[in-house]
Amino acid sequence: MSSAVEMKCPNCEKNLRVPPEVFGKKIKCKHCGHAFVVRDPDEEAAKPAKPTKPGAKPAAPAPPPPPAPAPAKKSPFLDDDDEGPLKIEVIEESDAPRCPHCAKELDPPDAKVCIHCGFNNVTRAKAETKKVWAPTAEDWFHHLLPGVVALLIVIGLIVWNIVCIARMRDWLTDTFLEMEDKDAAGNKKFFIAPGAFIFFSLAVSLLVFVPAAKFAFKRLVKEYMPTEKVKI
Repeated sequence: MSSAVEMKCPNCEKNLRVPPEVFGKKIKCKHCGHAFVVRDPDEEAAKPAKPTKPGAKPAAPAPPPPPAPAPAKKSPFLDDDDEGPLKIEVIEESDAPRCPHCAKELDPPDAKVCIHCGFNNVTRAKAETKKVWAPTAEDWFHHLLPGVVALLIVIGLIVWNIVCIARMRDWLTDTFLEMEDKDAAGNKKFFIAPGAFIFFSLAVSLLVFVPAAKFAFKRLVKEYMPTEKVKI
């Protein structure tokens, strides 16, 4: 590595240490930000001095400087602490697949949609993103409570109809609907058969059972997440 050469900034006149590799190139002073072309001090010294009087002969040229070392492949830059030039090496990029929109690594590598910007690598379109508030315990309670109530109604109707099927005859016994006659099996007859009441109970229950079951499934299974609240 070639040694650095000290020179002054033409604007703020503060000392700078520059490597020979930047001779003839424009750099920026780290103190004042002034951009200027770095001149080789040996070449400047080798230029003949301008005559101060008419007819005066130029001074004898200085001996040619020794050949400068071959420039490095990578251009060095000045360090911040005046201790010498600092080389910045080229960082090799990894072979991990990246999003063509935001250039960040895809996670997982075969992801169709970028989790960072929402770009779809299949449709080549960016999905719309929005910021939402995280649901609180109160949001969960108010969202799931109607579904729980509907589920309890469904369970209650099932239990009610099972009890009706098993106990309807006992409920009609000793009522004004009971007849004195008995059937062939020895059971008492009724003006209205217990099966008619059971059928009526099932029919009415279905009017409530079906919509309640659909609502409970939708609220507790299909759409169990509370409604999103978009941040303004």
